[in-house]
Amino acid sequence: MSLSRLAVALRKLDELGFQPSKRVGPVRYFDGELQCVKGPVRVRLGIYDWEFTTFPTLIILERPPFLPVLTPHISGDGYQCYFVQGRVVLDRYRPDNAIWQCIEQARQELNHLSTNPSYREREFEQEFGASWEIGQHPKPAPVLLAESSRSGALLCFSIEADNGAYIITAMDEVRVKSLAETRGWPAPKRIAIGSYVVQSANLPKLPRERLPETVADMFSWIRSWDRDVMKQIHSVLGQREWLKFNAIQFLIESPAGWFGFYVNLDANRRVMFRRRPNGYRQYLYNKGEDISISRLGVRQISPDFIHSRNLLFPTLKDRNVTLIGCGSIGGYLAQALVRLGSGTGSGRLTLIDPDLLSPGNLGRHFLGMDDLYEPKVVALKNALVRQFGYVNIVAESRSAVYPSDIAGDLVIDATGEEAVSEAVNAHPRIISGGGWVPVLHAWIAGNGECVQGLWVDVRKYACFRCMRRSDPARSKRFPILDGSPKTRVVGCTAYTPYAVSAPMSASALAIDMIIDWLKGDVSPRFRTRSIEGANVRSIKNQNVKPLTDCPGCSARYS
Repeated sequence: MSLSRLAVALRKLDELGFQPSKRVGPVRYFDGELQCVKGPVRVRLGIYDWEFTTFPTLIILERPPFLPVLTPHISGDGYQCYFVQGRVVLDRYRPDNAIWQCIEQARQELNHLSTNPSYREREFEQEFGASWEIGQHPKPAPVLLAESSRSGALLCFSIEADNGAYIITAMDEVRVKSLAETRGWPAPKRIAIGSYVVQSANLPKLPRERLPETVADMFSWIRSWDRDVMKQIHSVLGQREWLKFNAIQFLIESPAGWFGFYVNLDANRRVMFRRRPNGYRQYLYNKGEDISISRLGVRQISPDFIHSRNLLFPTLKDRNVTLIGCGSIGGYLAQALVRLGSGTGSGRLTLIDPDLLSPGNLGRHFLGMDDLYEPKVVALKNALVRQFGYVNIVAESRSAVYPSDIAGDLVIDATGEEAVSEAVNAHPRIISGGGWVPVLHAWIAGNGECVQGLWVDVRKYACFRCMRRSDPARSKRFPILDGSPKTRVVGCTAYTPYAVSAPMSASALAIDMIIDWLKGDVSPRFRTRSIEGANVRSIKNQNVKPLTDCPGCSARYS
């Protein structure tokens, strides 16, 4: 920030009654008061980014009586959240206005929270996760949940990593070992904590005073907004299993997200009531005010969460996908398929390609120098398993075989080789239900001026061979380039140069078509995307009708 704009900002702070208090490194602090409806609130404003790409921090120095101990948007450390990062852009050219905007928004937010109980309750419900995580001290202990949403008992493990210890819950040790190996952590150790998942269809309600600190607090609070959750907890505590453990934790799934609590168990009472778990349960009910709980912050790391969190449609979970061609297009496409859920659940991702990764591939492939001269499919599988240890990927370092490799729920031809695409097209397979295995062809046109994709699934629409006419020259039905692409010859082979953006674009086009398939309508089945300024013809994205004399259709549907 220029000295003139800094002077403007400092004058505005002085005008608003904020005086410099201290400076810690690049952060300058200013103390002042927010003049709220119910009285002044002493605060400290911290500015370390004078470009205002991030908001100044605001700390409440003395919590006034009219602000309850548990107030949404105020952390246990007194930090107030007044703007959502990314939703409001402060004007760096008017620092005085930016500072006033922040202080005024904080003041108005405190007015709403202190004078409108329904607003406070609504904000707690909508921002429950933040309130649970930072609303009061002590902060909750983190627990990693490696399973999808399900009720019942889970195993509990501890991993001692360089950056701290992790508690992980899962159905079995296989998932946790896979996570540890993927992350490079030591082998997990089973720990004596009973871990149980319970589910609620309701939003947690705002407690009267504070977040629960004892068993009595927790049970009373849960009962106030969902008696069914208490019934689930009551049922668990009526079984003998939990008395085998040194502690018990409940992980609660709600529309507001996951959270949980943890209770240490008395060793003598565990022995005393091991044949009568109802006795220990009653003890928890009767003496719950004297038994502390620890809040748990639940972080989901299950495949379902990872691969569906950002989606509004089904994933590729449980689907069997075959990808033929793991070159420049297939490398990026395989990575995108896994992120879309391929290879999870009961599904499988099969990679087929006969080639090794050569130096000439490195400039436009997903893989790098560390995989040089490795089979592409093996290196690609290893790279993806390092990122997602649980995925089921089969690597076949060979040429595709027809029709046996036209199998599964979806076949993708990413070879960019017309002869291979013709062979895939000519050997369809019937899937259960009497339909054909859908096949997606994706390729790069010319020197990367555009990319194209064709979805082949039903007889009503064109097959791959329908994209060429039946004249002796096999002319293209939808020519997009006026001339031939530039090629380079090395020895007895030739290749078409194009930038790394081209295979990325082809992969993105293919994934978008797969997403439409998952949504239920893959139309238009033939698509073209061109780069800006490319000398190409305009081709409409469309569902292409088959040619009446197409030899591919005759072979395909005979």
